[in-house]
Amino acid sequence: MTIEQIRVYRFPLPAQTTYNMSSSTVSLPQSTIVELIDTSGLKGYGEACLATSEAQSASNDSVLAAMSFLAPAIIGLDPTNFSNVTDAMDTFNHVLPEAKAALDVACWDLTGKKTNKSVVELLGGTLSDAVITYHVIGITSPEDAAEDAMRLQELGITRIQLKAGGRSIEEDIACIHAVASVLLEETSLDVDTNRGWTIAEALKVSEACSSISMSMEQPCATEEELRHLKPLIYHPLIIDESATDAATISKLIDDEIADGFGMKITRVGGLTPMKTIRDLCVEKSIPMSSDDAWGGDIIAAAGVALAATMPRNLNRGAWLAHPYHQVHYDLVNGPRVQNGQVPLPKGGPGLGLLIADGFFGKPEAIYE
Repeated sequence: MTIEQIRVYRFPLPAQTTYNMSSSTVSLPQSTIVELIDTSGLKGYGEACLATSEAQSASNDSVLAAMSFLAPAIIGLDPTNFSNVTDAMDTFNHVLPEAKAALDVACWDLTGKKTNKSVVELLGGTLSDAVITYHVIGITSPEDAAEDAMRLQELGITRIQLKAGGRSIEEDIACIHAVASVLLEETSLDVDTNRGWTIAEALKVSEACSSISMSMEQPCATEEELRHLKPLIYHPLIIDESATDAATISKLIDDEIADGFGMKITRVGGLTPMKTIRDLCVEKSIPMSSDDAWGGDIIAAAGVALAATMPRNLNRGAWLAHPYHQVHYDLVNGPRVQNGQVPLPKGGPGLGLLIADGFFGKPEAIYE
């Protein structure tokens, strides 16, 4: 079994509800979908979708363009040999990890279908049939944020990520206090600025919120800033955008900088490197999440699959973009939030999805 053809699609996933971050607002992301077809006719799907052009250096246009280099490089390879596929893509060092990730995930999906196993099984086996999730409250007023937090808890959400940054520190502090005042005992709070604070601002927030049980996720832009900040704050430090690869993550753990990680599958290049990172975090007893910046059922199913292999005490959850764009590629099996959990898709082997032929329309490109 070798990869015979790769079809690349573009599919819109517009936000149906307001999703504001410190640096940008999500409006109309275009997801890049890849469909790998092997010599027996089996199909595997992968996906990469970046929320906004401001949140990272890559863009959805650049992911699509990178396929012109990457897709031809893996035609004729065995998709079940993940290391060979990775090596072939890594010959293009300048090519985006987000584009590599879409092809890598498709290989895992295709391998599962070939071997009649779920991606969860291929990743080591499930520790849970449903994965905890968290919900994002975007940049808004303290009153609206507190109201959202109460509503989410009524729906069974026990992990809330509050966006901050991009406005006055006083507004952020007021918002944190407002949300914390309505949290139930079992609900955890993570304040995520997406690199939106300076060191001085992060210190001021941590001091003003020292009585609140919460974590601070990627408060500053660079690893250097985070290293300076860590010994000075009152709260656990979760690293997101600076957690770019296994070597960096290992160093951050060994240096006692990171109390946890917000991991994105596409940022590190797919499920193959994510598996390595998961193994590292489990070995070191460091919690991590398994999700992505945006996207549909394909990348959501990949995130949920990896999260299902994590011990509960180390699992920071698998976030879904579906509540915000409300689109399913598989109406029956597409991952969805149920009482604060995301059940594993049950549509069959691979990622557990059944995607109808032609669902994504006409391909942007075909490689064979």
